Amino acid sequence: MLSASEANRRYFEAAYRTGIHGWGVEAPSEYAVASLDALTASIPGGTVLDIGCGEGRHAIAAAAMGFRVTAIDYEPLAIQRARWFAKAAGAKGITFRRASVFELPFKASAFDAVLDYGCLHHQRKRDWPTYQANILRALKPRGFYILSVFSPRFRLFRAGTQHWHVAQGAYRRCFTRQDLDDFLGGDFDIITMSEEKGDRGGFWHLLVQRI
Repeated sequence: MLSASEANRRYFEAAYRTGIHGWGVEAPSEYAVASLDALTASIPGGTVLDIGCGEGRHAIAAAAMGFRVTAIDYEPLAIQRARWFAKAAGAKGITFRRASVFELPFKASAFDAVLDYGCLHHQRKRDWPTYQANILRALKPRGFYILSVFSPRFRLFRAGTQHWHVAQGAYRRCFTRQDLDDFLGGDFDIITMSEEKGDRGGFWHLLVQRI
Protein backbone atom coordinates (compact mmCIF):
# COMPACT_ATOMS: atom_id res chain seq x y z
CA MET A 1 0.00 0.00 0.00
CA LEU A 2 1.23 3.46 -0.89
CA SER A 3 2.12 5.84 1.91
CA ALA A 4 0.03 8.99 2.15
CA SER A 5 2.95 11.16 1.04
CA GLU A 6 3.69 8.95 -1.97
CA ALA A 7 0.03 8.95 -2.99
CA ASN A 8 0.01 12.74 -2.80
CA ARG A 9 3.21 12.91 -4.85
CA ARG A 10 1.77 10.70 -7.59
CA TYR A 11 -1.40 12.79 -7.74
CA PHE A 12 0.51 16.04 -8.23
CA GLU A 13 2.88 14.51 -10.75
CA ALA A 14 -0.12 13.48 -12.86
CA ALA A 15 -1.78 16.87 -12.37
CA TYR A 16 1.22 18.79 -13.69
CA ARG A 17 1.94 16.25 -16.43
CA THR A 18 -1.60 16.43 -17.84
CA GLY A 19 -2.50 19.99 -16.81
CA ILE A 20 -5.81 18.60 -15.51
CA HIS A 21 -6.48 19.88 -12.01
CA GLY A 22 -8.72 22.22 -10.08
CA TRP A 23 -6.61 25.31 -9.44
CA GLY A 24 -5.77 28.38 -11.43
CA VAL A 25 -2.73 28.44 -13.68
CA GLU A 26 -2.06 32.02 -14.79
CA ALA A 27 -4.34 34.43 -12.92
CA PRO A 28 -3.25 34.87 -9.28
CA SER A 29 -5.73 34.91 -6.42
CA GLU A 30 -7.02 38.41 -5.79
CA TYR A 31 -6.66 37.74 -2.07
CA ALA A 32 -2.98 36.83 -2.34
CA VAL A 33 -2.40 39.87 -4.54
CA ALA A 34 -4.16 42.12 -2.02
CA SER A 35 -1.95 40.82 0.80
CA LEU A 36 1.20 41.27 -1.27
CA ASP A 37 0.10 44.77 -2.18
CA ALA A 38 -0.40 45.55 1.51
CA LEU A 39 3.23 44.58 2.14
CA THR A 40 4.78 46.76 -0.56
CA ALA A 41 4.99 49.67 1.88
CA SER A 42 6.34 47.75 4.89
CA ILE A 43 8.85 45.50 3.08
CA PRO A 44 9.48 47.20 -0.30
CA GLY A 45 11.68 45.00 -2.47
CA GLY A 46 11.61 42.36 0.27
CA THR A 47 12.28 38.65 0.00
CA VAL A 48 9.27 36.36 -0.50
CA LEU A 49 9.19 32.56 -0.33
CA ASP A 50 6.31 31.05 -2.34
CA ILE A 51 5.81 27.47 -1.14
CA GLY A 52 3.94 24.97 -3.30
CA CYS A 53 4.25 27.49 -6.12
CA GLY A 54 2.63 25.30 -8.81
CA GLU A 55 2.78 27.02 -12.18
CA GLY A 56 4.17 30.16 -10.56
CA ARG A 57 1.20 32.52 -10.82
CA HIS A 58 1.72 34.08 -7.39
CA ALA A 59 5.49 34.22 -7.73
CA ILE A 60 5.08 36.11 -11.00
CA ALA A 61 2.62 38.52 -9.38
CA ALA A 62 4.94 39.12 -6.41
CA ALA A 63 7.92 39.78 -8.69
CA ALA A 64 5.86 42.30 -10.66
CA MET A 65 5.38 44.21 -7.40
CA GLY A 66 9.13 44.44 -6.90
CA PHE A 67 9.66 41.61 -4.44
CA ARG A 68 12.62 39.24 -4.74
CA VAL A 69 10.95 35.86 -4.96
CA THR A 70 12.08 32.31 -4.30
CA ALA A 71 9.42 29.85 -5.47
CA ILE A 72 9.53 26.18 -4.49
CA ASP A 73 7.55 23.07 -5.26
CA TYR A 74 8.43 19.44 -4.60
CA GLU A 75 7.08 18.38 -8.00
CA PRO A 76 9.70 18.85 -10.77
CA LEU A 77 7.05 19.30 -13.46
CA ALA A 78 5.55 22.20 -11.49
CA ILE A 79 8.91 23.96 -11.47
CA GLN A 80 9.35 23.27 -15.19
CA ARG A 81 5.95 24.75 -16.00
CA ALA A 82 6.48 27.71 -13.64
CA ARG A 83 9.74 28.61 -15.38
CA TRP A 84 7.96 28.49 -18.74
CA PHE A 85 5.14 30.76 -17.56
CA ALA A 86 7.61 33.19 -15.95
CA LYS A 87 9.64 33.40 -19.14
CA ALA A 88 6.49 33.93 -21.22
CA ALA A 89 5.44 36.73 -18.85
CA GLY A 90 8.88 38.35 -18.97
CA ALA A 91 9.08 38.04 -15.18
CA LYS A 92 12.31 39.01 -13.45
CA GLY A 93 13.53 38.51 -9.90
CA ILE A 94 12.29 34.94 -9.38
CA THR A 95 14.36 31.91 -8.44
CA PHE A 96 12.53 28.62 -8.94
CA ARG A 97 13.79 25.65 -6.97
CA ARG A 98 12.62 22.13 -6.29
CA ALA A 99 12.16 21.77 -2.52
CA SER A 100 9.71 20.68 0.16
CA VAL A 101 8.40 22.83 2.98
CA PHE A 102 9.44 19.99 5.29
CA GLU A 103 13.08 20.27 4.17
CA LEU A 104 13.64 23.93 3.37
CA PRO A 105 17.19 24.43 2.02
CA PHE A 106 17.55 27.98 3.33
CA LYS A 107 19.25 29.69 6.24
CA ALA A 108 17.09 30.68 9.18
CA SER A 109 15.37 34.07 8.95
CA ALA A 110 15.97 34.25 5.20
CA PHE A 111 12.63 35.76 4.14
CA ASP A 112 10.54 38.83 4.87
CA ALA A 113 7.36 36.97 3.89
CA VAL A 114 6.13 33.46 3.13
CA LEU A 115 3.24 32.97 0.69
CA ASP A 116 1.28 29.74 1.13
CA TYR A 117 -1.64 29.40 -1.27
CA GLY A 118 -3.22 25.94 -1.09
CA CYS A 119 -0.25 24.00 0.27
CA LEU A 120 -1.08 23.61 3.95
CA HIS A 121 -4.51 22.07 3.34
CA HIS A 122 -2.85 19.05 1.71
CA GLN A 123 -1.00 18.20 4.94
CA ARG A 124 -2.26 15.89 7.66
CA LYS A 125 -2.87 17.39 11.06
CA ARG A 126 -0.09 15.37 12.67
CA ASP A 127 2.38 17.20 10.40
CA TRP A 128 1.20 20.71 11.28
CA PRO A 129 3.76 21.30 14.09
CA THR A 130 6.70 20.53 11.79
CA TYR A 131 5.18 22.55 8.98
CA GLN A 132 4.61 25.57 11.21
CA ALA A 133 8.10 25.31 12.72
CA ASN A 134 9.64 25.43 9.25
CA ILE A 135 7.59 28.49 8.31
CA LEU A 136 8.76 30.21 11.48
CA ARG A 137 12.37 29.27 10.81
CA ALA A 138 12.19 30.69 7.28
CA LEU A 139 10.76 34.03 8.42
CA LYS A 140 12.70 36.98 9.71
CA PRO A 141 11.60 38.40 13.08
CA ARG A 142 8.27 40.17 12.52
CA GLY A 143 8.05 38.57 9.08
CA PHE A 144 4.72 38.06 7.34
CA TYR A 145 2.81 34.90 6.40
CA ILE A 146 0.17 34.95 3.65
CA LEU A 147 -2.04 31.88 3.95
CA SER A 148 -5.01 30.54 1.96
CA VAL A 149 -6.63 27.22 2.92
CA PHE A 150 -9.94 25.42 2.46
CA SER A 151 -12.73 26.35 4.86
CA PRO A 152 -15.73 24.10 5.69
CA ARG A 153 -17.64 25.97 2.93
CA PHE A 154 -15.46 24.41 0.23
CA ARG A 155 -17.60 22.17 -1.99
CA LEU A 156 -15.95 18.91 -0.86
CA PHE A 157 -16.80 19.60 2.77
CA ARG A 158 -20.21 21.27 2.70
CA ALA A 159 -21.97 18.05 3.76
CA GLY A 160 -20.21 18.49 7.08
CA THR A 161 -19.56 14.80 7.71
CA GLN A 162 -15.78 15.10 8.03
CA HIS A 163 -13.02 17.66 7.69
CA TRP A 164 -10.77 15.70 5.35
CA HIS A 165 -11.14 14.12 1.94
CA VAL A 166 -9.02 11.84 -0.27
CA ALA A 167 -9.51 11.68 -4.04
CA GLN A 168 -7.12 10.13 -6.55
CA GLY A 169 -4.61 9.80 -3.78
CA ALA A 170 -4.57 13.47 -2.82
CA TYR A 171 -5.36 14.39 0.77
CA ARG A 172 -7.28 17.61 1.40
CA ARG A 173 -8.43 19.10 4.69
CA CYS A 174 -10.67 22.03 5.51
CA PHE A 175 -9.85 24.32 8.42
CA THR A 176 -12.28 25.51 11.05
CA ARG A 177 -11.55 28.77 12.81
CA GLN A 178 -10.30 26.72 15.76
CA ASP A 179 -7.96 24.80 13.44
CA LEU A 180 -6.46 28.08 12.27
CA ASP A 181 -5.98 29.24 15.86
CA ASP A 182 -4.33 25.92 16.71
CA PHE A 183 -2.00 26.06 13.73
CA LEU A 184 -0.96 29.68 14.21
CA GLY A 185 -0.65 29.19 17.95
CA GLY A 186 0.79 32.12 19.86
CA ASP A 187 3.39 32.79 17.19
CA PHE A 188 1.48 35.14 14.88
CA ASP A 189 -0.68 38.25 15.05
CA ILE A 190 -3.59 38.28 12.59
CA ILE A 191 -3.58 41.41 10.43
CA THR A 192 -6.42 40.49 8.07
CA MET A 193 -8.63 37.43 7.85
CA SER A 194 -11.58 36.71 5.59
CA GLU A 195 -13.58 33.76 4.39
CA GLU A 196 -14.25 33.61 0.66
CA LYS A 197 -17.82 32.45 0.09
CA GLY A 198 -20.04 31.61 -2.86
CA ASP A 199 -19.99 28.71 -5.30
CA ARG A 200 -16.32 29.20 -6.13
CA GLY A 201 -15.35 30.11 -2.59
CA GLY A 202 -14.69 28.01 0.44
CA PHE A 203 -11.31 29.47 1.41
CA TRP A 204 -9.88 31.27 4.39
CA HIS A 205 -7.45 34.04 3.43
CA LEU A 206 -5.09 35.42 6.07
CA LEU A 207 -2.26 37.88 6.38
CA VAL A 208 -0.47 37.39 9.68
CA GLN A 209 2.78 38.64 11.21
CA ARG A 210 5.28 36.72 13.26
CA ILE A 211 5.34 37.90 16.86
